[in-house]
Amino acid sequence: MHKIHENSFNGIIALPSFPVVFVTVDSNIMVAGAFHFYSFDPPSVMVGIKPEKYTYELITKKKEFGINIPTKDQLDKIHICGSVSGRYEDKYIKAGLTPKKGNKIDSYIIEECPVNLECKVVHQIEYEGSHKWFIGEIKEVHIEDKYIRDDALMFWLGQFRTVGEVIEGASNNELLR
Repeated sequence: MHKIHENSFNGIIALPSFPVVFVTVDSNIMVAGAFHFYSFDPPSVMVGIKPEKYTYELITKKKEFGINIPTKDQLDKIHICGSVSGRYEDKYIKAGLTPKKGNKIDSYIIEECPVNLECKVVHQIEYEGSHKWFIGEIKEVHIEDKYIRDDALMFWLGQFRTVGEVIEGASNNELLR
């Protein structure tokens, strides 16, 4: 039996986890859990960023960003990059990550991440809410040959999780062909 909740926030907390990503713009790194696929054609993603964040300021100015998919083995780097502001500290140095200049964007991507998406902002959603959303068209993709999606991290309400088991469907190798 379903229980009815008057508080709409309960509907939000009932959602599954979101993928954890490093958002890079210029030489800054931000950890984001407000990230999602947007469109297959053209291939696009969207990321939500609070307007008070340094990354918001940079993306608004540069109109580009990188999405870098960390693995569960990089949780320590996620904690470091999520605990300091790039306005005051170089997160690449502090977290021991290597900046790599993008091919299609003027910003850096993260060498140690097995997947990097170079994106150009095509739309910014100005909705009255905690996050402002940037839609980025994917201009170039970098994927390590040995990448396994199950090594990615999910985050929601203070919990880091792994992606989980495949119940039915194509294997990772079949999808990446």
